[in-house]
Amino acid sequence: MAKVKFTAGRVEGFECESGKAQSFLWDSVSPGLGLRVTAAGAKSYIFQVKLDGNAIRITIGDPRTWTITAAQTEARRLKVLIDANKDPRQIKADETASREAARVHAKQKDALSFEAWDAYLAHHERRWGARHMADHLNLSQAGGEPKKRGKGGTVQGVLYPLLQKRLADIDADALTAWQTKEAETRANNARQGFELFRAFWRWCDSRPEYAAIINAKAVENKDLRAEVPSRKSKKFDVMERAHLPAWFAAVRGLSNPVISAYLQGLLLTGARREELAGLKWEDVDFKWGSLWVKDKVADEGRKIPLTPYLSSLLSMLPRRNEWVFSSPTAADGKIAEPRIPHNRALSVAGLKHVTLHGLRRTFASLAEWVEMPRGVVAQIMGHAPNATAEKHYINRPLELLAVWHGKYEAWILEQAEIKFDPKQATPGLRVVSK
Repeated sequence: MAKVKFTAGRVEGFECESGKAQSFLWDSVSPGLGLRVTAAGAKSYIFQVKLDGNAIRITIGDPRTWTITAAQTEARRLKVLIDANKDPRQIKADETASREAARVHAKQKDALSFEAWDAYLAHHERRWGARHMADHLNLSQAGGEPKKRGKGGTVQGVLYPLLQKRLADIDADALTAWQTKEAETRANNARQGFELFRAFWRWCDSRPEYAAIINAKAVENKDLRAEVPSRKSKKFDVMERAHLPAWFAAVRGLSNPVISAYLQGLLLTGARREELAGLKWEDVDFKWGSLWVKDKVADEGRKIPLTPYLSSLLSMLPRRNEWVFSSPTAADGKIAEPRIPHNRALSVAGLKHVTLHGLRRTFASLAEWVEMPRGVVAQIMGHAPNATAEKHYINRPLELLAVWHGKYEAWILEQAEIKFDPKQATPGLRVVSK
């Protein structure tokens, strides 16, 4: 191909040959430097040579912004790379990627913790239960919003001040100062907040967009751990046999029959609070005396006996919707927060505080009075099998579970001084309008 020395006049006057999509003019001074013009008149300096036997073409720029001297200098630079067997295109791509990575890293380094926290919650939205998600939201809330119940505004969550910091600024010292301050006024919330934050921080360490920014070992610092209040012992979060008469009298006296039945159901089945709250009418078999409970251990759930007294309680509940323990005021139609009436009942009964999960512990504790086998207790409560025999060889039918479960319920009613005729368990659902 013919070459000429580039001049301003030649560059300005060069035009595309008639009938062609583009034409080229090659410089005799700088090897590989060319001028391309399209049929539409668009011009650009290019660099074209062979690398590993293959022709490569790189656009340098528009003649209106690149002088001839600048284009020749760039062409010589590219030729040096080619002579070193380096592909300028790959070098440019690597430089671009490096600049982009540096830009992203700088942006991430400036990211506030609450942005990663929101991504963390979104990632686990379908994996967590409603109560667990609510704990995260409550402990990270800004506060100041009107309370849904009562007067005044909501309190700022213990995690909120921490989440306003940059991810890169959170280290062991920052965490220790935060935990020390919060533990002075609300120790239990401070401990729970630290446990939630630690799980969040470990999640960040597993994510490529955050791992390079955070100090992953900050949550493991010994000085920090020393400031975290110890978890209160839960061995006393359980009712004793002597408490049953007063507890049942107070719970049965609640004005809301749905919550009354729900609380008694927790004690009589040992179910987790969310499991029982999520019970649907289609999961209740009055004819064959069974409940299908969707738990967190088995993928589909577990079948447990529907004992006579509990059956009588459920049969008297209003059938407003699909939920057994329905609520006409709740957004999803089922009870959401039964702790307040339970605390009220405990106060009326003159008993120390017992959590809803404490009622589950009470089931396991009081079951020993009727010598219920541990395997039966675990199967009814939905505990994962922890022995080879339990996992692979023992398959207890519902009838066997019902024998022991029935003994337990009868003993509970006897201790609670409740007179109950099992014949009262005849099914009879009441259907009410929504």
